[in-house]
Amino acid sequence: MRPTKRTEVHRVKPELTKLQKLKNRINDNAENDGGWSINMESDQDWVKEEITNLRGGGWLTAVKMKVANEMWRKYGE
Repeated sequence: MRPTKRTEVHRVKPELTKLQKLKNRINDNAENDGGWSINMESDQDWVKEEITNLRGGGWLTAVKMKVANEMWRKYGE
């Protein structure tokens, strides 16, 4: 019997788009507040790192999701 063909599943990652929106929201807050603070820079770096991680095939843990939710609360919705 011949094996069935297996194809790789390409799924859209909704968490990736949400992290990109969060990155944009941090940028908007920096422009509206008149500059970057140290906290904004570290938050921006964290979000960029997670976006790179997701694009490379990684995934978000529950702790990282909680951190992202806290940032959403911090920078508004």
